Amino acid sequence: MKKFMSKLTIYHVMIIIALVYFLFPTNNSSLDSYAYAGYIKYGENLFSPHHLLYNAFLYVLISPIKVFLQDVEILLLAKYINTVFVLINLIIFYKILSKLDIDKNEKLLYVFMVAFSFSLLRFGTENETYIIPIAFSLYASLQFLNFIKTKNYTYIFISGLFASIACLFHQIHFFWWFGLFVGTVLHQRRLKDVMLYSVSALIVPVSYILVLKFYQNQQISFVNLLNFVLHDFYTGSAQSELGWKNFFFILVSSFRTFFQLHPINYLVIKKNILFAIPIFSVLYLAYCIIKSFFKKELIVERRSKDIFFINTHFWILLFQFLFAFYAVGNVEFMVMIPFLLVIGILTRYRINQRVLVLLPVVLFIWNFSYGIYPNNKYDYYNDKVLVNFIIDNPNELFVVKNDKVLNMFYYQTGKDNYKNIYLYNKLKSESSLYRLIDNKGFIFTDVIKKPTIFNRAKIISLDNSQLDFGNYVKEEIFTYKGLYGNSKVYKIKKK
Repeated sequence: MKKFMSKLTIYHVMIIIALVYFLFPTNNSSLDSYAYAGYIKYGENLFSPHHLLYNAFLYVLISPIKVFLQDVEILLLAKYINTVFVLINLIIFYKILSKLDIDKNEKLLYVFMVAFSFSLLRFGTENETYIIPIAFSLYASLQFLNFIKTKNYTYIFISGLFASIACLFHQIHFFWWFGLFVGTVLHQRRLKDVMLYSVSALIVPVSYILVLKFYQNQQISFVNLLNFVLHDFYTGSAQSELGWKNFFFILVSSFRTFFQLHPINYLVIKKNILFAIPIFSVLYLAYCIIKSFFKKELIVERRSKDIFFINTHFWILLFQFLFAFYAVGNVEFMVMIPFLLVIGILTRYRINQRVLVLLPVVLFIWNFSYGIYPNNKYDYYNDKVLVNFIIDNPNELFVVKNDKVLNMFYYQTGKDNYKNIYLYNKLKSESSLYRLIDNKGFIFTDVIKKPTIFNRAKIISLDNSQLDFGNYVKEEIFTYKGLYGNSKVYKIKKK
């Protein structure tokens, strides 16, 4: 292994990681992913308050490609752009570790470890908003480190600028910006440093004001601006509360940031017993960790002349983690955690060489088997069949179980909030559903027979409702199969 690692370079590592990511984009995109792809495809809703620049940025990148390739698959292209940014993130991460004087082999193993963490694999093969801002935050940290080492004021200004840009790509990166701000204040307690870091943050309110005025066509006022900036919190789409769920989900999400944990693990093992192999790899890793711990060889603290920088990123890690806890353990708000864990904690120590080599290997085996391979190979619900049926019957009324169906339909057709498609969980009551049937005469629905899995959304919603169509005629139209099981589409009509 030492001989192999000695010949390995960052370029070899990037090629290996790039192949894994580019060859296995997810085939099970989220409802948000379909929505963003639709907005980019049709040039609509390009500025979303929670991640202001994401859709617009991809729209600008993809528009020239569409000129030459009119039939290009926007959703797939957006996934590839996110993969490119994963690679950019890892290169910046590697440069930070180099400036912290981490050994070459150790740096490469940390790059592998972060790259094969489930959160990076999941969102780096998807059209989601969480990967791109990490590049700006990491670059801000790199420039902050350059400032500490050289005292060159240009670096602290650039640090603040890129940390602010990260916030424009996703508001969750405010805590990274704030952590670097605290670090700037405490570094030498000079007003000039703080002013140079902070002044570039003006691009954030200016950007929101410009979008509000010229894209949203709203009058500029404090109330309008606040409503726009905090739109997701006011509407409830960004969930936050304090209770038992926070403690439960932060534990689950912390594990899932590194290892995939989902009913899909059981389903692929059930499909092929060879998928049980990753379990033994994790058990072996746990054995090695426990063994080295009791032999007092697991970690050895090392001296670092960059301890202030490391401590700053420990606080950033803590800020991000606490907000994820407040957001009911939202794993989507923890995608940056692997980077921050290494920079803010693990750089303080030398990890047992055997454990450090095993960790990325086990992460890859586990997350490839239970994460990106099934995401790419299988279709969990296969709701594309239902969407095609809806497209072929544009005048009929549909009540669907999965929210994603509406966004899939929009991506395919450009019709948003299609008046003939109702989301079951958005209907006020069962009586509302029955009135739809009575008014139309009949509807099509998949809510009677739809596979259900035990996941975060299921726990939070606690939706255990069962429909009773006893007063109506139920006619099975067709069945389609996904990895989760069979879905049946029924025609429900009055007797």
